[in-house]
Amino acid sequence: MNELLFAFGNFCDEVMFIAMTKPILASFHQKNPRRRTLASDLRLQSKIQNQESKIFNTPLSLNPLTPRRPTAAFTLIELLAVITIIGILAGLTLGAAGAVRRHGATSTAKAEVAALQAACDRFYADNNTYPVNTNVSPTSSFAPTAYTPAGQALFTNLIGSANLSAAPTSKRYLEPKPAMVFTNTSPNHFIDPWGYAYGYNSDGTYAPLIWSTAGTTKGETNKWITTWPKM
Repeated sequence: MNELLFAFGNFCDEVMFIAMTKPILASFHQKNPRRRTLASDLRLQSKIQNQESKIFNTPLSLNPLTPRRPTAAFTLIELLAVITIIGILAGLTLGAAGAVRRHGATSTAKAEVAALQAACDRFYADNNTYPVNTNVSPTSSFAPTAYTPAGQALFTNLIGSANLSAAPTSKRYLEPKPAMVFTNTSPNHFIDPWGYAYGYNSDGTYAPLIWSTAGTTKGETNKWITTWPKM
C-alpha cells in the first residue's frame, strides 16, 4: 500500500511538472473569434462600397436610385408669347429691309436721271439741239407705259443705235448699265429701278424734262424724281 501511495505521489509530481513546463502557444496560433469577425466585417464593408460605387457611377438615366424629375416643357402661353415676339421682330426687319430697298432705288433713279440730263447736254453741245420728242408731257399721262415712244427716241439719239447690243452708227453719249435698258422692244428704251420707262419731253430748244414716277402710276407727282425742282 505504501508503495502504491509512493508511486501515485511520483505520478502526481510528474503531471505537475509536465503541466508547469508545457509551452504556451503564441497568440497568432490561437483561435481568435474577434479577429475572424473583424476580417469578415471588412470584407463585407468592401463589397458594400463596391456596390455603392457601381450604383452611383451609373448614368442618371439608368440609375434606379436617382430621383426622377419632371421633363421641362414650354406652356402654351409661353409658346404664344415667343411666336408673337418673333412676328414683331420679323415685321420690323422686313419693314427696315423694304425701306432700305426703296432708299436705294430712289438714289439710283436720281443718279440715272442726272446721267441722262448730262448726256442730253453733251448731245446739245455737238448738235445745237436736244433729242426731240413732244408727244408726252408730265401732265398728259401718269402711266409709265405711255412714255415708251419718247424713251425710244431718247435712247436712239444718245446711244447711236436702236439696240444696246448693236454697234453705234453715230456718237454714243451715254454708257448705261444693262439694268437701265429695256431690251424686249426695238428700239430699246431706258427704264428706272422699278422697271418703268423714264419720261422724256423736249422740243429741241429748251432743256428736256426727264422724270421717273418712282414706282407710282396714279399721278403722285410729289414722289416723282425729276430734273426740275418739285414744288
